[in-house]
Amino acid sequence: MEAPRIDHAAAPNSPRVDWEAFYRSYRKAGYLPGFEIVNKLGGGMFGLVFKARKESIGKDYAIKFLRVDDDTVRDAVARELETVHWFAQIDHPNLVSIEDKGTVDGIPYLVMSYAGEETLQKRLQNGAMSREEGLRIFVQAARGVQALHEHSLVHFDLKPANIFLKGEVARVGDYGLSKLVSASRNSLSFGRGTPYYMAPEMLQRRGDARSDIYSLGVILFEVLFGDVPFRGDSEWEVLRKHETAEPSFPADAVPADREVVRRCLAKKPEDRFGSVADLLRALEAPGSLGESIVLAARTSGAIPAPVRTAPPIPRDAADSPYGMPWRREARERGAVAFVVAMILSVLEVSILAILLPVRAISVVVGRGVRWVFELPFRILGLVARLIGLLLVAGLVLLAVLTALNLVRAL
Repeated sequence: MEAPRIDHAAAPNSPRVDWEAFYRSYRKAGYLPGFEIVNKLGGGMFGLVFKARKESIGKDYAIKFLRVDDDTVRDAVARELETVHWFAQIDHPNLVSIEDKGTVDGIPYLVMSYAGEETLQKRLQNGAMSREEGLRIFVQAARGVQALHEHSLVHFDLKPANIFLKGEVARVGDYGLSKLVSASRNSLSFGRGTPYYMAPEMLQRRGDARSDIYSLGVILFEVLFGDVPFRGDSEWEVLRKHETAEPSFPADAVPADREVVRRCLAKKPEDRFGSVADLLRALEAPGSLGESIVLAARTSGAIPAPVRTAPPIPRDAADSPYGMPWRREARERGAVAFVVAMILSVLEVSILAILLPVRAISVVVGRGVRWVFELPFRILGLVARLIGLLLVAGLVLLAVLTALNLVRAL
């Protein structure tokens, strides 16, 4: 997918961006009709994000005011905003929904559902998270990306900063604007993804849904092992490693983890998972709430099984309870858990002590009864064998005598 072409002639017709007027008035009542801007949530390459409350219903939203540096960039943003309505049609629990758009003081903005102020990036910066927590967040984010792909839409800028956390729910945001490319920007962070999470083919201005799968693989690596797979002194060094280097895993990495991440980070898009759904199934995580029902129907033959495009990744199912990948059940800790465990252990030993003699008696009695019932048949079998041997011996003796008589007669 190529970058939007800039029509320089169209730029003068666009309203002039007035950030001074924005900073002077954005906290005033009525500046943004129907909304009260509460506080700033953050900012970045694409603009400033504020928490706003809809005055009529008191509901919180997030409003992103898009940063535009010059006329050509503003024109590109305006063109991109024309495609946002396609993204606004998607309603998924793991996506930050787009509610509205507009322009104020020449600054384009998007109104989005409020998904909280915490992101996966902030959570990672606070220290390594548990395996269970990291995978729970990753699976939800992957489901959100899958919803985009099912509508033939690609994110192109997946990274922990774009995964918003609110309670137990993770939502993917900042989709729909990541295709912007401007000659006035020197950083590849603006436009087609962030270098640490960018698929190799993006450097050639090529990309599709499999580019998102690559970015998901980088995020999976980070939540599992605490850092991105490739680092460098410059963006170009990082991008070069994405093109040529293989990820280096910690010594204690689970082999099945390596296989999933390696396949996500394959240099050639065709060597990656064919879809986010395939990635989720490799993690033994349902891609949607109803998938377990579909899989049950497939096992019964009601629905034909899908054609596999690649062999399944080997894994130990015993280590993967409840649909989460390769995770053993966590042991409860504490004094109460210790006492309960000791009581259960005593009960287990007591039951075993009672059952052992019962089992021994049952084995002895069972074998004895069986031997008594089998004895007559064994005797009959021996008698039959003896009779058979006597008959064979008699026939052999008769044959020998007959042969001797014939010889004498000659």
